[in-house]
Amino acid sequence: MKKFFAFQVMIGLILGAIIGAIFPDFGTKLRPVGDMFIHLIKMIVIPIVFTTIVVGASGGNGNMKKMGSLGLKTLIWFELVTTLILGIGLLLVNLLKPGVGVDLSHLAKTDISQVKANASTVVDFKTMIVNIIPNNIVNAMDQNNLLAVIFFAILFGVAAGAIGKAAEPALKFMESASKVMFKLTQMVMVTAPIGVFALMASSVGQFGISHFIPMAKLIGVVYLGLAIVIFGLFPLIAWMFKIPYFKVFRMVWDLFLITFSTTSTETVLPQLMERMEKFGCSKRVVSFVIPAGLSLNCDGSTLYLSVASIFIAQAFGIPMSLEQQLIVMAVLIATSKGIAAVPMGSLVVLLATATAVGLPAEGVAIIAGIDRVLDMARTACNTPGHCLASIVVSKWEKEFHPNEAFAARPETQSVRQS
Repeated sequence: MKKFFAFQVMIGLILGAIIGAIFPDFGTKLRPVGDMFIHLIKMIVIPIVFTTIVVGASGGNGNMKKMGSLGLKTLIWFELVTTLILGIGLLLVNLLKPGVGVDLSHLAKTDISQVKANASTVVDFKTMIVNIIPNNIVNAMDQNNLLAVIFFAILFGVAAGAIGKAAEPALKFMESASKVMFKLTQMVMVTAPIGVFALMASSVGQFGISHFIPMAKLIGVVYLGLAIVIFGLFPLIAWMFKIPYFKVFRMVWDLFLITFSTTSTETVLPQLMERMEKFGCSKRVVSFVIPAGLSLNCDGSTLYLSVASIFIAQAFGIPMSLEQQLIVMAVLIATSKGIAAVPMGSLVVLLATATAVGLPAEGVAIIAGIDRVLDMARTACNTPGHCLASIVVSKWEKEFHPNEAFAARPETQSVRQS
């Protein structure tokens, strides 16, 4: 049992940044080690999501109405929080004006041809909704299409619950497979400090600290906004729902650091689901809310998109009235739901939104050069956001039974839980 897993991850994070800064060539060569860690986690995400949702959905004894109620409450929560965070981003970017006075002529522009190729996927909201229903579940799993997998798993679980005893062998297999995958996750997470070290070393080695200096104001505004969300908005919401927010945050501190380093919430998905269930949220709620949140509850990306969109207008001297900015906000509410469905999701959504409201695509190419450092913070923000969503929806469903003893013991947060 390891009591200091978060400390180990922090050490890996700091050492990786130092090695990348001092020995950039060596740091860059460590990228395959970090990618191997990412691949280890991603290979077990789909099996865990599918098996846990099937077991959770079957618990309603085939009651589609009960699952529909859960889905509706989850979507309402996601939309409410998304709107609040967009408002915070809009307020900050107008007060601090990070794009005003930026000399665009000296800024490097990144090739965004691949981003442009994926932009239409996000803009076409109707197609995205249609594609939630998979025409081939195996293909959906292969493409890591979480929303499609979730949809099929819910129907499978509800159907299994509806036929009762005849489904017991299938459900026992799913439950057993889920436990095996969670155990495999604990084994894989032992390598997290090494993976974090390699990813940080390669990132700093590839981009260098000096690369981010010209865009320091934008980076500062985004990080400030995310800090306000994590340590201001979330605690306020938690207080309203009588949730011990900072106790929850301490419980997932190590996972927060891992998402910051890897820029992927998927790397902590299994651990996050397991901890929220042990904290007191029901399996049915956790197995739906957190996987769905990967696509529909990207709190950090939401703030980043609101700031970056108006930054482009400021940098290019394009005046935008409050009404026009509210239009941008409305477009982001729709397009931000496609973030996890395509590669480089946040940049794709930013380009799609910029194109839709008439902002120059060149601005996205400039921001793309510093996207990695922004991506770390916005991805980490999703971790406490998923925790809060799980608890709130569990309370709404009257399925929250707090386990204070679990949250209070630091040793329970180890990667090797007994």
